[in-house]
Amino acid sequence: MKIRTPFALGLFGALLSLVAAAESTKGDNPKPDATFFNGKDLTGWSASEMKYWSVMDGAIMGHSAVKVPGNKFIWADGEVEDFYLVVEVKLIPDNRNAGIQFRSKKANVSGQAVGYQADVGRGVWGKLYHEHGRGKLDWNNNAAGAVKPGEWNRYEILAIGHKIWTAINGKLCVALEDQKGELSGQISFQVHGGPAQTVLYRKPTLIHNPKIVLEKQTEKQLLAALPKKKAESPKPAPPKSISKPLPRWTKLIMAADPGSQGEVWAKPAFDHGKWKTMKVPGHFEKAGLPGHDGVVWFRKTIELSAEQAKAKAVLFLGQIDDMDVTWVNGVRVGGYENPGHHYTVRKYPVPAALLKAGKNTIAVRVMDHGAPGGIAGKPEQLVLQLGKERLSLANLWRFAPGANLEALNKHAGIVGPKSAPTVSPAPTEPAFLRPLAKPSDAVSAFAKGFDLKEDATIVILGSSNAAETQRFGYLETLLAAAHPARRLTVRNMAWPADTVFNQQRPRNFFAATKPGYGEKDRRIKTAVDVAVLWLGQAEALGQPGQVEEFASAYEETLDQMSPYTSRIVVVTPVPFEDPLNLGLDLKARNATLGKHIAAILRLAKKHDLPVVDLFRALNGKKVTSDGQRLSRHGHWLAAQAFAEQLGYAEPVSKISDTPKGGLKPATAERLRQAVRAKDVMWRQFWVPPNWAFLYGNRQTQPSSRDHTDRGYRWFPEEIQTIPSKLVDLDRAIYDRARKQ
Repeated sequence: MKIRTPFALGLFGALLSLVAAAESTKGDNPKPDATFFNGKDLTGWSASEMKYWSVMDGAIMGHSAVKVPGNKFIWADGEVEDFYLVVEVKLIPDNRNAGIQFRSKKANVSGQAVGYQADVGRGVWGKLYHEHGRGKLDWNNNAAGAVKPGEWNRYEILAIGHKIWTAINGKLCVALEDQKGELSGQISFQVHGGPAQTVLYRKPTLIHNPKIVLEKQTEKQLLAALPKKKAESPKPAPPKSISKPLPRWTKLIMAADPGSQGEVWAKPAFDHGKWKTMKVPGHFEKAGLPGHDGVVWFRKTIELSAEQAKAKAVLFLGQIDDMDVTWVNGVRVGGYENPGHHYTVRKYPVPAALLKAGKNTIAVRVMDHGAPGGIAGKPEQLVLQLGKERLSLANLWRFAPGANLEALNKHAGIVGPKSAPTVSPAPTEPAFLRPLAKPSDAVSAFAKGFDLKEDATIVILGSSNAAETQRFGYLETLLAAAHPARRLTVRNMAWPADTVFNQQRPRNFFAATKPGYGEKDRRIKTAVDVAVLWLGQAEALGQPGQVEEFASAYEETLDQMSPYTSRIVVVTPVPFEDPLNLGLDLKARNATLGKHIAAILRLAKKHDLPVVDLFRALNGKKVTSDGQRLSRHGHWLAAQAFAEQLGYAEPVSKISDTPKGGLKPATAERLRQAVRAKDVMWRQFWVPPNWAFLYGNRQTQPSSRDHTDRGYRWFPEEIQTIPSKLVDLDRAIYDRARKQ
């Protein structure tokens, strides 16, 4: 249960709240949170603009006599996890719009919301929305006939884990299990931007950790209303000799970290008495390990009574930056061993009979590969729950450094140029500066040529022909169709006119890195398992005397990529042509190109890299539209050349192109359309239009901001919604690939 203690209560009030909160967990009927709303004033509530909010006749009122410039929110202090909220809502006039945010967070200083919204208003009553995020979640008309326009309407919201139900005046409106959704956050009431209006929220009542029941629906009815999950075909059991491969970081840690040798620092008998102590939650860099990146171990001993040891136990550790493995009494109870979980709230059930009367040891191995790290959530999130009793773990823990990032990198055999980073780029560094985002997570080379044995992220780098593969989708379609058991994530980071000598970008593209331009680029980084390097066409155009300079720059490009991945597929340029019969000296041009290709092949052999030789595969086939850029048919032949030369031609041998540019059979075309839909969305994220207004030097211009709320910049928030959409589009590609 979340214990909310408004500052205004003072010490004595806080003690009363603690007692009341503890009492509310007793018995079978959890009691309302007495601190949520006192019915008299806005104690425990806050807004960036309080002028829109007041209390009238026991109701929280949002009101404006003039046009409202943008959505306005008032936030309840504290957070909720599993909860039941009931509130009576009235709109004046009844054609206005409002909403109830839950498990939400503030997006910016102006108090805009990100998260779930139970909608209020004509045409949207009872619908579930994800504000500034995934958009429409459950857009139904179930509230039709239940809403009383212009009168009080009783709104119920019940959230248990990923399951969400809402009802209006007893009519069930939403029954949803949303595995992507937030499990904690704040509650907020909204006044929607637009004409003058009043919205009243009367008798808001909040209950933590409630039963699964609404006013007119039982637990059985609510569970039955959830959408039925699609039954999956049983998967054949893998051979006993094959085990699930360990995550990359885990393999490095187990090999280089002293505490992980036999999990010695996780064992209860290990003596951590000489370790230093630090207050948890917190970042270890501020507690005696400045500049440390890598592994840090945390240990804590707690004493339990025999009765406590018998209770059902759950260990809550809040947010850990960024990976962890956690043991209780030497037994692993949970962990997140891949990057990207610094916002994930840890909740680890403790197996029955693992706890004992007397001393019990909790050990947490934290791995952080850049920026501050540690057990860094909120104090109230660190709890050992024993039945209905909650023991706080927000206090002193013992800690000691394990293998640092340099030791892990050395074990991985990562050797790059002196200027190559040894840690992940800072979160504020623009993604376009270092598109391969995990230099400390470098992938080892292919053992025997191109072979995808695991799920993989494939990044395409290069110039015009590489960039235009996403225009037609042929290359990724054949890759996905040939590897239906692999979840392949393809990201095209090629840029027209890029060369090994220069990567030109538009004016103001790097303005976000300069002081005085406001917000920096905060788009997420992209990790890489396999890189496709497709350069050399423009470099050979009219430069017969620069072959050695080209070879040197090309090898430098390979060296720059080595801290990220050694799985690099080298692609040669296509032959020069003269489709418009301009009388070009193709013999001389292709002779120069041949020298550049020879340099590429020599370097590929030196570094033992797989090659796709498009010059050889496409020579004499009339594949370009202007003499160097591939036509549609040229891209189809290039995709086939990839399949043939990388060894996956057989699984896709029955796929062919059509005169209009589609593919046969129909299942292949459906897969290609899924690929193209994803590539359109990715392009909006990777190369957004109007860059200067997004993260460049025009962030302060009125056109860069919401015309109804100058404090709110809509463009960055819109861009931030794309990654979650890309996940869905990637899933659609994977699903269609399996149906080939």
